Amino acid sequence: MEKIKKYIERFFKSTKMNIRYSISLEECKAIAESIRSKDEFDGLFAVGDAFEFGYVKGYRAAKAEMKKGGAA
Repeated sequence: MEKIKKYIERFFKSTKMNIRYSISLEECKAIAESIRSKDEFDGLFAVGDAFEFGYVKGYRAAKAEMKKGGAA
């Protein structure tokens, strides 16, 4: 997990986050609830879903930037 955090930190040293495409509190709560489930694999699936969710949000953010004609 530490490697992931450092990777994210390095990214944001040179790139500003677009706050319009951030994760909401409700989305965070849904992920946390999945992780607290009694089934040990639900946490793994929640991590995978969160990763894919981030990919989709990033993709949509990039498409919106391209549509505006701006650079990411």
